[in-house]
Amino acid sequence: MAQVNPLTRELLVKLVYYGPGLGGKTTCLQHLYSVAPRETRGQLVSLATPVDRTLYFDFLPLRGPRVRDHHVRLQLFTVPGQVYFNATRKLVLTGADGVIFVADSQPERQDANLESFENLVANFEEQGRAIEGVPLVIQYNKQDLPRALRPEAMDARFRELSDAPTLGTIATSGVGVLEALDRLVAQVLEDLERRGIFGLDTSVASPELGRTEAGLEAQIGRATEAARAHLESSFELEEAIEKAPTTRLPVPPSRSGLHVAELFGPLADEARAAEEELSAGRLGPAVIAIERLVAALLAEAARRAAAPAADPALLASWLGVAAPRWLAFRGAVGRARGGAPLAPRDAWVGLSIAIDLALTLEL
Repeated sequence: MAQVNPLTRELLVKLVYYGPGLGGKTTCLQHLYSVAPRETRGQLVSLATPVDRTLYFDFLPLRGPRVRDHHVRLQLFTVPGQVYFNATRKLVLTGADGVIFVADSQPERQDANLESFENLVANFEEQGRAIEGVPLVIQYNKQDLPRALRPEAMDARFRELSDAPTLGTIATSGVGVLEALDRLVAQVLEDLERRGIFGLDTSVASPELGRTEAGLEAQIGRATEAARAHLESSFELEEAIEKAPTTRLPVPPSRSGLHVAELFGPLADEARAAEEELSAGRLGPAVIAIERLVAALLAEAARRAAAPAADPALLASWLGVAAPRWLAFRGAVGRARGGAPLAPRDAWVGLSIAIDLALTLEL
């Protein structure tokens, strides 16, 4: 779900493009990438195969408008279209704040649209969420094709499934792509407002991401740090470490009698080793042990999603770890390996990430 960092005044929103294979999900992200100014966009990551252009996911971090004096950072993902990669779909949907369903307007693809939408509903239900409570926009893509069903005909089919806003799009030329994102972000912010994430003030500004090219340039900011984790020793890292949240840290097991290793299932031994080092006050070995534990958790996530080549920083972000926390942890790992002094907080940030990952994976 959306994360608010009160220190950096940043709201992180995760949006997922869902739909049948080769329906235009990746093309939508490619268009957004192409119209965003180079200095303000993140890295577009696409893992492809001859079967389907997006086997695992696409990831495109963008900055949206300021709302309630918060920078809104959008993380855009797509899911693989093939049903037999459903494990990947489930992981990508984890923590999603909104969905754009990209339907294929070709007559012969209507059964695939239905199958994919039913799969979306089922995967949300498995997470304990009803599709009716999730911000959703439906794109009828490929409207430029000669045999494409018009939006009115597509509505006749989809109105039986959802009352979400719909619009016709042409992802290859960008027609309707920004408007669909605009509508979804507005829905998401309204949903967050209803849930009180901004506090008591109800004067939320509605974003308009795609009204004009100048407006887009003004509203989309620099790329997120998560797509540039290789800059761990840069100024951005030091700033992230300084500003990383201090909440949600676990209670030291040596004082509480609570052993967090019980949360880690088959990885309990790795968790216990980290716990023992931390309890003894050996911060350097504790951080290294936690790094091994986090690596094992990410390897398990990659195994479930059949994505062994996925970058750890992207996997962590994919599973809901905010960029500042990840960068703070990686910075602590670097200092531990180099024998530099560490603070207890360095280890606790890493262990809190491990606990979050374990809970997400339901070990």
